[in-house]
Amino acid sequence: MTKLPPAKALNGEKTGTTCDSCNKGIRTGDKAVAYATHYDGDGWIIRRVSCTDCGQTSIGLPTDGADEVVIEAVVWRNRLVGVTTVDRSRPEE
Repeated sequence: MTKLPPAKALNGEKTGTTCDSCNKGIRTGDKAVAYATHYDGDGWIIRRVSCTDCGQTSIGLPTDGADEVVIEAVVWRNRLVGVTTVDRSRPEE
């Protein structure tokens, strides 16, 4: 099975309504920044969603064995829409 690009795979994913960093509410129409990982067999998993004030737009040190991505999106009815990839770190082969 081919792995979908992160922006395509995460578009439409359900998300929380609170910033994981400052606890500010994220409402329909707000932009958000999310961090997600992909390990073989697990698919893309959203680890953190933040408001644009708190969201980090780059990946620091890569996680061993994980494909990591930072995305920006609009929250619409608790789902991420209009997802774009901001930064990505692929596992070393």
